[in-house]
Amino acid sequence: MPTIAPRLLLIAPAFVVFLLVTLLVALLVPGPLPLVLGSAIGLVVAFAATVLLERRAPEAALRSLGARPLDEGTEPRLESLVESVCASHGISEPRLYLVESRAPDAAVAGKADDTRLVVTTGALRQFDRLELEAVVARQLVQFGRGIHAATVLAAVSPFYGPLAPRIRARVLDDRRLALSDIEGVRLTRYPPALASAFEKAARSDGVPDRPASRHLWLVGPRVATEVVQPDLTERIDTLREL
Repeated sequence: MPTIAPRLLLIAPAFVVFLLVTLLVALLVPGPLPLVLGSAIGLVVAFAATVLLERRAPEAALRSLGARPLDEGTEPRLESLVESVCASHGISEPRLYLVESRAPDAAVAGKADDTRLVVTTGALRQFDRLELEAVVARQLVQFGRGIHAATVLAAVSPFYGPLAPRIRARVLDDRRLALSDIEGVRLTRYPPALASAFEKAARSDGVPDRPASRHLWLVGPRVATEVVQPDLTERIDTLREL
């Protein structure tokens, strides 16, 4: 997960908005000080735009993931597991979302007071109860640990264009991502279940590769040109040694 403050990731979008508004006002408004007026208006609009973008970041991240809300009662096994894990460990229950993909995987997005858990149809169909519980627990331990920044990063990646991969590489903490596996199995106390889930994921082609949201997945695209998650084989070996 990112170790940078979410609002620092909004600098590029804010600057783009500020520059466009400033130039537009300077071109359209006659008078001796159009540039000063444009700069003042640009600052106000840029601030409003970044506030709105930060608030809308979870929705933008979910769209990038291709996720849709999970209707209550349609996946009782998942709902029961999430409720049980959250109740047992004092975690606020997230809203649940689904991605249509045969690849077994899961993702998280949101912020401290508005968390979202995303699972694929492949995870629901291929994981047994222990494996699904392990994946849910592993994802839930990430809430409050850079999830907001990770979500904002997914939302603003288009503003960075070809620089987005470098930005992700600079702000993602590989060590924290790997430690989340260990912290997740501390909740379930059964590392083999998460290792088994990873092994099933390793045999799949992976979720569709959408660059902006690669870093939100537990496993991620298997054919992505930009590697985001730690090496899956190493993660499996670590879990087998616990």
